[in-house]
Amino acid sequence: MAYISLKSVNKKFSTRRSEIYALKNINMDFNKGEFVSLVGPSGCGKSTIIRLLDDILKPTSGEITVDGFAYNNSESIPKNMIKKMGFIFQVPNLYPWLTIRENVMLPLKVYKMKGPEYDKYAEELLDYVGLAAYGDSYPSEISGGMQQRIGVIRGMIHKPEIFMMDEPFGALDEDTRENMNLELLEIWKKTHMTVIFITHNIEEAVLMSQRIYVMSSHPGMVKSELTIDFSGRERNLDLISDRKFAEYCTDIESMIGTLRLDEIK
Repeated sequence: MAYISLKSVNKKFSTRRSEIYALKNINMDFNKGEFVSLVGPSGCGKSTIIRLLDDILKPTSGEITVDGFAYNNSESIPKNMIKKMGFIFQVPNLYPWLTIRENVMLPLKVYKMKGPEYDKYAEELLDYVGLAAYGDSYPSEISGGMQQRIGVIRGMIHKPEIFMMDEPFGALDEDTRENMNLELLEIWKKTHMTVIFITHNIEEAVLMSQRIYVMSSHPGMVKSELTIDFSGRERNLDLISDRKFAEYCTDIESMIGTLRLDEIK
């Protein structure tokens, strides 16, 4: 049984004039410790999927199971299940009245987790993103890219088992983004988190993922599922020049680019 499972999941929103399907008949599985990316055009429901998983939204129908717990459409999922999850938004959403260190450690307050090991881990994470010297600064005193990095490590501070990332590096410059990608891979290898990674960057998805779900929009549906296999090679920037890497990227671009008008309902 998969660690995370979505079976025949639908999500629709009602307006005065019509009902809009954000997701239709979604079937996805995520194995424990796996790194899986979701790619597809804007409006295909990628963000909606992880908002269903962390209970921000409720599915209209279908079955969602996380670590053996079946979601109930009417009741909130228990706090101990939410605690297993880390979630990173497209924008960092830092509290301006808290210092950078306090922002990073905020989830620990929410989950009532404290101790010297977490204080140490916070400093390690700040150092990891090159912001150890800014722990006592405030969000207004650092750049937007720095704020985004803080948002990323805040999602890691309580050491979640499931790490859901919604375009986390989109606001970063190319060099910083590449470094963050590689560092995230190292953290994933060490922690064995289950990572669900949303991105519009196909190269980023191929570099980091074991599997990729390609989605189509209007309504959001799974178009294809690909296993990314580099035969045990190290996941690093050298892969980008590999012929197999280019083939994966071309295949995914073709899948996204061949969406026909008659597929839009």
